[in-house]
Amino acid sequence: MGLSQKFALPTNIAQIPFHHLLADIESILKTNPDTSIQDRTRCAIANSVQNYIHYNKNMTQKDELTKFCEKATKITKHFFRENSDVLAIQSDKGNKTVIMPTDEYKQKMLNMLADDKTYLPIPRHPTSRYQRTNNEFAKRLLNLNLIDKQTATRLTTYNAICSRIYGQPKAHKPNLPLRPVVPSMTAPAYNLSKYMGKIIQNSIESRYNIKDSFTFCDFINTVTLPPDYILISLDVTSLFTSIPKTLVTHNIIKQWEKIKVYTNINLDLFIEIVEFCIDSSYCKYNGQHFQQIFGTAMGNPISPTLADLVMETLLDTVIPLLTFKPPFLKKYVDDLLLALPANQLNHVLETFNSYNEHIQFTYEMESNRRLPFLDMTLIRQENQSIKTEWDMKPIASGRFLDYYSFHPLHHTINMA
Repeated sequence: MGLSQKFALPTNIAQIPFHHLLADIESILKTNPDTSIQDRTRCAIANSVQNYIHYNKNMTQKDELTKFCEKATKITKHFFRENSDVLAIQSDKGNKTVIMPTDEYKQKMLNMLADDKTYLPIPRHPTSRYQRTNNEFAKRLLNLNLIDKQTATRLTTYNAICSRIYGQPKAHKPNLPLRPVVPSMTAPAYNLSKYMGKIIQNSIESRYNIKDSFTFCDFINTVTLPPDYILISLDVTSLFTSIPKTLVTHNIIKQWEKIKVYTNINLDLFIEIVEFCIDSSYCKYNGQHFQQIFGTAMGNPISPTLADLVMETLLDTVIPLLTFKPPFLKKYVDDLLLALPANQLNHVLETFNSYNEHIQFTYEMESNRRLPFLDMTLIRQENQSIKTEWDMKPIASGRFLDYYSFHPLHHTINMA
């Protein structure tokens, strides 16, 4: 598989898939109904691409770092061409690269896809059928005056391609289990899923979500726990693939008064489209097509929003059932942090796990008054106040983005 994109190494001009770039540009240009704007933009982009190609081909003076990186890249690619029985894969967390025998990776993938409660082998890919249904939804929304023509054009697709599932090794867990990822950018319902997900996300007014580490740090440093309270973190096991479609439907109905503020679509049609976005999750691996029949796919743009919706409803339902009132509860995706009396751990775990049989939590309890959470360590003081230290996970690679790399500026500023 080669080195991951996070290595930020210079790219050989011959290795850049310009045909993919041009196809994406054409797809974006067609969302604008004004053909004159399409033509002007197309010419400007073509000129930029051509200048880039000529600049790189004619650049003879290279600094030592560029020469070293190009040589290292060439040697690495040659090694993997000569050793097809070995793969280099980006890990799920920590920005590490995992070297794994090809046969072991394939077997792990096949074992994962053999789960007949989540995946169903199908004889052929349903791209045309899903693309047709997706476009019918876009046309239906336009005819009902629920979206404008420009939005309908953006939601319509004519060049969908079956997504190829891959696995990212969980380097922080024993035996390197794989996290399934389905890159859905070329899937029939990708833009429709993004559109519906944004509507739902706008309606979520969370009391629990953590905006970022800095905001959380400012908050937690003001907290003083009651006597005999300790810190724990809770984590859902494989959240995306554990969410039943019926639970999503139930939560949309329950939160409809908030959701309908952000859309003109009626409830029945809204649920119909969301269910289609979930059901249209399919993929291909090793020549075989698979339909995901349970949960939502990691890579489907609506999945994080549905997970957030489900977790919000879960917390609103479960917290009143506890025999005590937590001083605070904070959430980052499916990672929860809360304080509780030391003798209430089993009660909390049983209460959370009783919400839905498919959504099950594991926990991590503080050790020596210390608990890792996000990118920091929380330290409970003798007086029950909490201090923080920046934390680097044991699996972290120690690599950082070069400020002068070609990554977006907000990525490098975030790193700083």
